[in-house]
Amino acid sequence: MLSKKRMFISGIVIFIMLFAILDYTSPTSEEMEQWMLDENDIVCTNDGGVNYCEKDNQAVWGRSGHFKNVGFFSSYERNYEYDTGEQLTFRTFGFLGKIIPMEGGRVWEVVN
Repeated sequence: MLSKKRMFISGIVIFIMLFAILDYTSPTSEEMEQWMLDENDIVCTNDGGVNYCEKDNQAVWGRSGHFKNVGFFSSYERNYEYDTGEQLTFRTFGFLGKIIPMEGGRVWEVVN
């Protein structure tokens, strides 16, 4: 039978390994940005350090956003604006190497 001390140390080691795996598989901001662009048909080109983005043949400009990585999951929100003033907001949640689109609301507030 295992002693309490060995069980405690084994539990700590398993927790550290699990946290390391979750942290390693959490998507980066670059991965989430590229996924979000691909998923929403936004095409960006870089001309002399300036990004030009289009969606449905209309120019869109990145206005604001945030990336949050808490180790075992990450979230990413990005706001875009058409030349007409119409705004687009995209939210994503990353966990275990997967990226999931999200809507605003209670769940998004809890995650962030």
